[in-house]
Amino acid sequence: MTPRKGCLVRITIGGRYLDEVQIRLDLPDSLSHLSFPANRHRGRVEEDRVTVFTQGPTAVKLFADGVLPPVGRGAVTVAIGSRDFGPCHLEAVETCETRSFELGIVLRFRRVMAAGGDE
Repeated sequence: MTPRKGCLVRITIGGRYLDEVQIRLDLPDSLSHLSFPANRHRGRVEEDRVTVFTQGPTAVKLFADGVLPPVGRGAVTVAIGSRDFGPCHLEAVETCETRSFELGIVLRFRRVMAAGGDE
């Protein structure tokens, strides 16, 4: 079964759905949490690479929680919909302006191939 929310394919990194990542907002008179719906995250697969487009606060929270390893170190699982790409190395973190008032983040992963070149 493809995990979907509102007919959109959901993305997970390190077992966490991006649309469920919550960023704490500690305001003077209140405490709340910010999250971005599934339609604010998307992915693309090209041979041995997986690219995830997400919101800046989501990426920062994943780094802060230790879900995303530093670039070039360690591996993390990435899944888009029902397709699990297994362990992937984070190769780059880039910015991408999606609208004049918000900043998107591009996470570029390379799939880790098993010994012998097979997935």
